[in-house]
Amino acid sequence: MQLHPNGVQAPVPTPKRRGPRGVQLEEVCEAADALLARGLKPTIERVRQHLGGGSPNTISPLLDDWYVGLSARVAGVPLPAEDDLPTDLRSAWNHAKHEARAFANAALQEERAALQQGRAQLASDQEALATRNEEWLGSKAALERALSETQEASEALRAELAVVQRELADLRGRTGQQIDQLRGELATASRAHDALRNEHAHALEAREAAWREERERLQAREAAHEKRFLAEVDRARQGAKALEAEMAKEKKRRVQLEDASASERASLGAALQEARSVERELRKELQGKGEELLRAQALRQGLEARLEAADQQLVDEKAAHAAARVALAQAIAAVGQKVGKRPPKRGSRAD
Repeated sequence: MQLHPNGVQAPVPTPKRRGPRGVQLEEVCEAADALLARGLKPTIERVRQHLGGGSPNTISPLLDDWYVGLSARVAGVPLPAEDDLPTDLRSAWNHAKHEARAFANAALQEERAALQQGRAQLASDQEALATRNEEWLGSKAALERALSETQEASEALRAELAVVQRELADLRGRTGQQIDQLRGELATASRAHDALRNEHAHALEAREAAWREERERLQAREAAHEKRFLAEVDRARQGAKALEAEMAKEKKRRVQLEDASASERASLGAALQEARSVERELRKELQGKGEELLRAQALRQGLEARLEAADQQLVDEKAAHAAARVALAQAIAAVGQKVGKRPPKRGSRAD
């Protein structure tokens, strides 16, 4: 049992349904009665705060059920006459009636506002539905026209397809013989191609064999040329070494000859000076001795002839040394030309 704000106990309405998310109608009714007993208007947010949670979408229809039950509870409770109440309760009773009327009027105004909003929404939805219905009718007519055109096009295509099928059957009949003929020609061409391929393979093998023989012959000739060239280079090197050794010997002999010639020239010069001194002395001492004077002159002339011969031999040795140097330079140049003119090594011929 719940205590109504007018002070009279009223039965709690029987629960009509359960909330889909765990909030029960009994809990919503108890919360709304508690809020009403405190002089507060039960709203969705206040009921949620009183319950400590709950979805507004779940509490809203349950709170509507409570309002329906509240109207029945208020309508079924007999109101006491004002004259039957004690004097000290009349003012409280009047205040309670005033609050109840104000609360009922506020709830009624909210219900009316919600109803007007629902009617406006319904009118808007009906207008949108009418617009969509018109659009649907227009789309339906367009689709019917398109369907009719499609059916006509389909009939035309079917007729064309029948003609094409007949032509295709005729074409198949005409091309059957051509296909058989082409298959025979293809078989003949395939046999000819196989024969030509075998002939080409034999020719290629023969050509590869000839190439291998030519390559082996060229390699052998190249090896012989290289061997002969290396032998010529070795001979040229040996000749150059021999020429260098001969030049060294010639240079050594020339040095020895120059040393000997210089020594001999020095000795001959000393002898000539001595002979001249003797000649002067003899001229002084033996002016009267003609025979001794003639011998001294002959000795002087012989020494001068020997000195000239030694000079000529030295000149000849220098000329021979210059000729040997020229011959060595020519031999070295010839070896260089042979090395420069060496034929390049031929690579293997590509298969």
